[in-house]
Amino acid sequence: MALQKLKFYSLSLVVICLFISVSTICAETFPQLEIMTEEWTPYNFEKDGVVQGISTDILVLMLEKVGSTQGRKDINLYPWARGYKLLKTKPNTLLYTTSKTEERENMFKWVGPIFEIDFNLYALKSRKIKINSFEEIKIYKIGTLRDDVVEEVLVKNAGMKVSDFDRVAANVFNMKKLAAGRVDLVPQAQDTTDVECKRLGLDPNDFEAVFLLHKTSMYYAFNKETPDSVIKTLQTAFDQLKNEGKLTEIFHSYGK
Repeated sequence: MALQKLKFYSLSLVVICLFISVSTICAETFPQLEIMTEEWTPYNFEKDGVVQGISTDILVLMLEKVGSTQGRKDINLYPWARGYKLLKTKPNTLLYTTSKTEERENMFKWVGPIFEIDFNLYALKSRKIKINSFEEIKIYKIGTLRDDVVEEVLVKNAGMKVSDFDRVAANVFNMKKLAAGRVDLVPQAQDTTDVECKRLGLDPNDFEAVFLLHKTSMYYAFNKETPDSVIKTLQTAFDQLKNEGKLTEIFHSYGK
């Protein structure tokens, strides 16, 4: 009996040690992240003081799956340019939902892809604007979101400069300017156009996509100094959620 008790206590001690070791490893592997996003319905937005959206809900499940102590309460809603600047300069920062481009690929570390999306140039239908190439874009006044991926696309493919753009901190201002005729074109996704029209009381049928600007995949982007172990573990969690059908459920819950 004494021998059995000794074996039991020894086994219990091993289990406790393993638990402590795993907890220690998790604590070392998963630093507290500064989690940042912007207002971009239906992927990330604030409602009733809580950050929600497709990408947000997926991230919350990922953090739960890896045993992180962080969650929805730790997500900060910033103007895109501010979050993007912090992502480039501050360790242990996470910004979503972020387009992964050739220019950005080695600047950050990535988990995803969450989804693919098209960015088009939108105009008032009444203007009857027709664009067939990037070269033809230069003659128009374009409203852009400061430091957004479409600025990179326009600089690279249309030979434009950042100083050529009418830049704003949030997409809602672009739609106001487009509706008022203060800019000719606004680059954004169909989702954004519909949401901003609803928010501003505009008729989405008054606007049309006149040129496909960029097809891209959207990810969770991490500061380059983030440990590879963190990226690998979160990617594994993301893949598991996808295989379990959780991503599909979340997309459907937002009508996607």
